[in-house]
Amino acid sequence: MKTAIVYHSAGGNTKALAEAIYSFLPEAKLFRVKDFDLSTISQYEGLLVGTYTWGDGDLPAKIIPLYEELEIAQVSQLVTGVFGTGETNYNHFCGAVNRFRDMLFANTQLAVTLKIEQMYQESDLSRIKKFTEIYKEKLRVQQNKLVK
Repeated sequence: MKTAIVYHSAGGNTKALAEAIYSFLPEAKLFRVKDFDLSTISQYEGLLVGTYTWGDGDLPAKIIPLYEELEIAQVSQLVTGVFGTGETNYNHFCGAVNRFRDMLFANTQLAVTLKIEQMYQESDLSRIKKFTEIYKEKLRVQQNKLVK
């Protein structure tokens, strides 16, 4: 299973969430979006994208190139998931996660989505673990389909 976890974080909340997800998927590779080579997407079987939400539901500028690459790349067999942090006092809580979710659903094998209020808490660990379990199962099923 070759998985990339790619995230963008400004205040550290999404970075902490990405690291928590990585702790349940130690075989994955963890990248800040600025360190991820977009031309390598096709080398992965799975991709987990992490983002915070800017403003009232917008993508942060630094994650837009990844979003746009996934819109046009030939990645229909790629198993994906999206996670992010936000604040529920905004009208569009985790709006950037929703935008990624909708695009990934249309272009990839979207497995799972996770939204966390600001910094994840101990009480969120069961949801984070479930996120990774659902992702791994979808990846396993997809790999079996490709082998047959």
